Amino acid sequence: MNRRHRCVLWIPREYRKYWIGGGLLLFLAFVGIMILFFSFCHQESAVTPERTAVDQIGDIPLYTRLIPEDSGGRPGIQRKIQYIVIHETGNPSPGADAQAHSAYLLEGGDGTTSWHYTVDEKQIYQHLPDNEVAWHAGDKTKAGGGNLNGIGMELCVNEDGNFEKTFHNAARLTAYLLNAYGLSIDQVKQHNDFNGKNCPQTIREDNRWSEFLEAVQGYLDK
Repeated sequence: MNRRHRCVLWIPREYRKYWIGGGLLLFLAFVGIMILFFSFCHQESAVTPERTAVDQIGDIPLYTRLIPEDSGGRPGIQRKIQYIVIHETGNPSPGADAQAHSAYLLEGGDGTTSWHYTVDEKQIYQHLPDNEVAWHAGDKTKAGGGNLNGIGMELCVNEDGNFEKTFHNAARLTAYLLNAYGLSIDQVKQHNDFNGKNCPQTIREDNRWSEFLEAVQGYLDK
């Protein structure tokens, strides 16, 4: 009777436990590397790429003056953009325009509050990259919240400004950002939506939120 021979790797009994243990360690290391790789890829895909830099929105000048990276208002956390969050500065003082608020943030602000854009009747100032977290929505680090997912936009209400022009400049900027990041009109939110604050106060109290969204849609349609 013919005996079928098989080629096998013979390992002395006293070394087999080391062979098995080493193989297990290699397998676990491979699994760990793959988990880290896919976790990294997922995190990268969750970060919205920054839009192309521009120096005007339509005929409105846009000045980029980013607050320092070591500022308390700039945690440096990149994220996916899901909302445009509309605020008002609540500062009616003469001269409290977009440039003044930019200077305030560049000097450190209150150390904890920050936002991405300030808009007045003649200009826009950008304070943070769009895809970085800012502290503006009053909901801390709530998952799906305004801070972690929203671009914060402040409308100036200084008494020596023209709020009607500010209103439409903000609508135009909002439309630009929606288009730049592939967002829809229902992703435009009020500060109020995230923590219940009466903000944007003037727009809310004058019942102009629908009008604001209509203005945004009008610029999108153009």
